[in-house]
Amino acid sequence: MNMNTNTTTDNGLSSTVVTYYDRKLIKNAKPRLVHQRFGQKRQVPKNGGKNVSFRKFEIFPAATTPISEGVTPDGRALDMTSITADLKQYGDYVAGSDLLELTAIDQVLDETFELLGDQAGLTLDHITRDIIHQGSSVQYANSKLARYELEPGDVLTSDEIKKAVRTLKRNKAKPFMRNGRPYYVAIIDQDSAYDLMCDEQWQKVAEYQNAEKIEDGEIGKLFGVVFVETPEAKKFGCTPLSKQNSALTVSTYVGATKIVGISEELTEEDAAALVGRQVVIHNAETDTRKSARVKKAVAGTGGEGYIQLETSLGFDPEAGDMVYDADCGADNGEINSTIIFGKDAFGVVDIEGEDTFKTIFKPKGSAGTGDPLDQRWTAGWKASGFTAAILQDLWMVRIEHGFTR
Repeated sequence: MNMNTNTTTDNGLSSTVVTYYDRKLIKNAKPRLVHQRFGQKRQVPKNGGKNVSFRKFEIFPAATTPISEGVTPDGRALDMTSITADLKQYGDYVAGSDLLELTAIDQVLDETFELLGDQAGLTLDHITRDIIHQGSSVQYANSKLARYELEPGDVLTSDEIKKAVRTLKRNKAKPFMRNGRPYYVAIIDQDSAYDLMCDEQWQKVAEYQNAEKIEDGEIGKLFGVVFVETPEAKKFGCTPLSKQNSALTVSTYVGATKIVGISEELTEEDAAALVGRQVVIHNAETDTRKSARVKKAVAGTGGEGYIQLETSLGFDPEAGDMVYDADCGADNGEINSTIIFGKDAFGVVDIEGEDTFKTIFKPKGSAGTGDPLDQRWTAGWKASGFTAAILQDLWMVRIEHGFTR
């Protein structure tokens, strides 16, 4: 990300100190920008509006018709799609007391901008990560059919990587290039890397040849995929079904009305929040899991509250069966995502100009009557406009899988 920073002050900081804190913010932000690093960059001029348009070009088919002598062929028009994304502002700040010394590099302010830089990078990285994980191309490990079926043992393997690479090649995903060699990029967390590194075909960075340029965070490669590790890779956890319980338990079931009695207490607030939720019921006896949407929910103490499903499950739940969120793994388990993609699969925004990415410092006394005794200062950061967008949905594959605890 091209971060042009400015430290905004009303008084008190020398230009040397300003430059120092600018660099401090950037230094601590950049290591966090893992997902953002690989997107197609789109720069928007200052005052260029509140949205940005990315251009997606469709690949030309092979031109297999011979050209007749002396006859100019019809040619082909560019098949371009414009993808518009809204720009949004992000930022945060901290406040301090009047004990700050402004004449030199201050330890408190130094550490403050270090923390703010880390937060800024983390923020923009999470925004990019969450947007690109909204793609439709998903592969569930171990041939499972849905996220809610995935168990801890359904870990990331070399076979899953081969399947994803095959999908990308079938979809003609454009690869990145390095030393004249094509490759795809995978973003992976440490738990998933632990499972994958057990594969004998895994190639560590230390074993690379031909003096390859190594990406920051790169840990190795497999089947033409370069793996970049970050603890901020996407995870899918459960959203609790009530304030008191992450999962619920079946007490009774009436098949004719599809009403599931709940053993735990459901408050009025819990019941209202359950309507429209997609839940899973796990029948322990047959080890069967089915998902259905909640049509109605009624509050009540243990055994008196219930939910009504929109559709039948294909089996009759029994007392003791678990009810859990459909957006997490089996029996409320956390699921990891390893996303593999080609070049230009998604785009990110850098706003060109002096207000791209600002450090903002307000010294004591700058608030006027809001700080009558010159006691408070604030330090913060602001991204004037940022977003990300999927450009080629089929040029990325999201592998959802369990991991070794």
